[in-house]
Order: sequence, then structure tokens, then C-alpha cells
Amino acid sequence: MEMVVHQRYFPVYDRGTPRALLPYFLTISNGDPAKSKQIAQGNGRVIRARLADGKFFYDADRAMPLADFCPQLRKVTFQEKLGSIADKVERMQAIAMALPACAGLTLDPETQAHLVRAIALCKADLVTQLVGEFPELQGVAGSYYAQSSGEPAAVAQAIGEHYGPRGAGDALPQTPLGQLVAIADRLDSLAGIFGLGIVPTGSSDPFALRRAAQAIVQIAWHANLPLDIPQALTQAIAAHGNLPENPQSTLETWFVARVRNLLEERGIDYDLVDAVLGEGDYRQQGLRNVLRLRDRADFLQSARRDGSLDRVAEVVKRASRLAVNLTEAIAPTAAWCQDPAEQDFYAAIQNLPTDPSFEQLWQGLQGLAPVLARFFDAVLVMAEDNQIRQNRLALLAAVRDYSRQLADFAYLRG
Repeated sequence: MEMVVHQRYFPVYDRGTPRALLPYFLTISNGDPAKSKQIAQGNGRVIRARLADGKFFYDADRAMPLADFCPQLRKVTFQEKLGSIADKVERMQAIAMALPACAGLTLDPETQAHLVRAIALCKADLVTQLVGEFPELQGVAGSYYAQSSGEPAAVAQAIGEHYGPRGAGDALPQTPLGQLVAIADRLDSLAGIFGLGIVPTGSSDPFALRRAAQAIVQIAWHANLPLDIPQALTQAIAAHGNLPENPQSTLETWFVARVRNLLEERGIDYDLVDAVLGEGDYRQQGLRNVLRLRDRADFLQSARRDGSLDRVAEVVKRASRLAVNLTEAIAPTAAWCQDPAEQDFYAAIQNLPTDPSFEQLWQGLQGLAPVLARFFDAVLVMAEDNQIRQNRLALLAAVRDYSRQLADFAYLRG
């Protein structure tokens, strides 16, 4: 880390063991080539001195267990109005205990105990000498110190993983413990800072809250966690107690923007992103399972590539747009279906699979599309008779509601 970040040297690794460092480095200089030997020796002296400092701090820190550093976290301020790092850790404990229910997980007693321990220790290395001299080693140092202190391997790994991803392209936490600690850490920061009314604007984001929200979604997607964002935010806000503002709604909007960015980076067309996100209650429903939201977008993009989306979208969009004229929430009835095309349409709706997979839902909509097209050709939806008109609109509303399990087709272009 010191070699790469501070000295801008290139480390040399063992070809057979890619992560095994060799005692060599490469550097680039615009100095006199005739003095390359002296330049190399000078660079060598610099890096040896820095590594010696690191070794000294590392050995000094390991003279005491990692847990013994935790009381010092009371003296380190997280944010003036949100208390110390120790206060943050306590809130993270409360958030983490609620997270499994928000992410469809069930933890066995041992894993739960490891989660509690990992959070208790995850910030302890911030007050070590090594991290004080080399701040970029936070988390990494804590992982090694946890190992040398005899902590369970799962705890040590979670400590090392929970800062990830630190930036674009950085590694995501790989273990369930690391993922939960990472999410709890970021939820605490988001709830607290937003609860103080501090919302990033423009390029100003001193607490890296954009990256924090984006990382939560990335971790959920990577780990295939059906994370309920609104529920997780509610738990995080509750862990803070009395905040000046309740940031629930603002944070949900914040997450929508982050999800939108990630889906577009994933190669999802803009109108498909709009369709899976939707508006109002439908948008919040999508946030209640960000994994399914991603999968819906992926499925629609695949359907557009194979051409099946165009065959379904036109008639379903038309149905969705007309359905807004329904003045009361009623279920369609066969008794008010007069035309044969109308009767066929009713029967097709009744035969749609319930609780379908994406494939089953799509097959149902593909089978329904030509029936719906014949319905539009055969009848006047906005009939003069109110009962007939409302029943026909209810048929269209049934199609809209069924298709909304995948997306709000009204947002599709064309």
C-alpha cells in the first residue's frame, strides 16, 4: 500500500503466486540515465525506511489484543452531532440485528455471535499506530490484528471486507458477515447525516453518501440479497433515536437515483429503467426488493433484444393508459362481457398463472397480447353504458396490474 499509494512504485509479484510479493519494485524516473544506480538506491532507502516504520507500528499494535483498542473510540468523533465512533458502532449493532429480516436471511446462533463481534471490533484499528500513520490500511490492519488476537476467522475477514467497495471497481465484500457489516456501516451514516438535514449537493459530498448508498445496492446485488431498502432505512433511523429530521422519504428518493445510475451502467435502456422504477407506491414497492428490481430490468432488456418485448408492449401500454379511466376498483365479471372477443379476453385473464416466475409471466403476456389486440379491434372500450364501460376498463386494469409485476409498461418508448 505504501509502495503504491505514497511512493508510486510498482510492486513485483511472484508469477506462480499472483498475490505473493517479491522483495523488488519498479519505479520510473526522468533523471539522468547515467545515474540510474544511485536513483534506485535512493528509492530503496526511502521505501525501506517507510516499511521499517510500518513494521514498528505493526509490532507495537500487536502487543495488545484488538479489543483493547475499543475504549479509545469514545475519544474519536464521527460527526459532532452524531457522537463518537463508539456511538456509531453501537448503532451499527442495532441496525445489524435488524438487517437479516430486511434481507431475507436467517442467521444461526454462531453466525449471529460472529456478526456482533465483528461490528464491535470493526473500527478498533482506527486508533492503532499503524492506521494513524497509514490511514488507507483501516480495515486491512484490523483484520490482521483480529487474527493475531485469536478472533474467529469469519470475524477477522468481515472486519477486512466491510470498507469495500472503497471506490469504483473495488472489491465487494465476499462473505455474508462482511456484507452485513458493510451495509450496517453505510446505513448508519446515511440515516444520521440525512437526519441532520445535510444532503449532498452538486459535487459536494464530504461523507461520500452517494458512494455509500450505491455500495449498499451493489452489495445486495452481488450477494443476491432481496434487500428491503425502506425497511432497512426505517431500522437505521430508529437506531439514531431522535434526529432533527425524519429522512425516510428523502433517503428513499436518494436510493432511487443510485439504483437508476447502476441500472444504466449495467446497460439497461433508459425507458426500461423508468418502467421498472415507476412512480409513487409502485416505486417504493420496487425498493422493497432491490434484487428483484434488478432482475426485472435484466429480463426486460433481454426481451427487447430477442424482439418479444415489442410484440407485447404495444397492446399492454394501451391497456395501461386506458385503465386510468376506471373510476372505482372493481373486478371484471363475465356477466357484463357481451362481445365474443370480450368474453375471450376475460377467459384469457382468468387463465393467467398466479404467482408466476418471470418466464411464466412473460409467456402469459405473450399469449394474452393477440387476444387483447382482437378485443381492441372488436369493441369500443369507452361504451356509453357505464356498467359495460367500467367492466371493460376493469379488464384492462387487470392486464395492467398483472404486467406491473414486471414493469409499468406505460413508460416504454414508442
